[in-house]
Amino acid sequence: MTTTTKSVSQRDNKFETFMWRYMRWSGVLLVPLVFGHFAIMHVINSVADISYEWVITQRWSFVGWRIYDAFLLWFAGIHGFNGLRIAINDYVHGESLNRVLNILAVVLMVIVLFVGTAALVLAPTTPVTLPTG
Repeated sequence: MTTTTKSVSQRDNKFETFMWRYMRWSGVLLVPLVFGHFAIMHVINSVADISYEWVITQRWSFVGWRIYDAFLLWFAGIHGFNGLRIAINDYVHGESLNRVLNILAVVLMVIVLFVGTAALVLAPTTPVTLPTG
């Protein structure tokens, strides 16, 4: 039985090593971020009280909470999409399909992070009256 190996360039190896380390460190950092978010949004505050107005007036009126939410968004987003990239590389063996799915995953990640960051940065400091329908 013969096995074939792909030659891995030094650049690819450094990227994979970096992403391997990122997954470990971001996983460790996500634990307190997620439990802090859970405690604030679901234990300290009642879920019934959380609304658009509450988020704008109470939570995001302080820039520190926006930064906290940005860290949570970016660490979790990149961590999750890197996991998706690893799953694609493990299970999709066709080279062209693998490349297309990885490119789609990166595009989706950029869109999610852009929209999430735009929501954090561009959200008003006072609530905007929402239309009732």
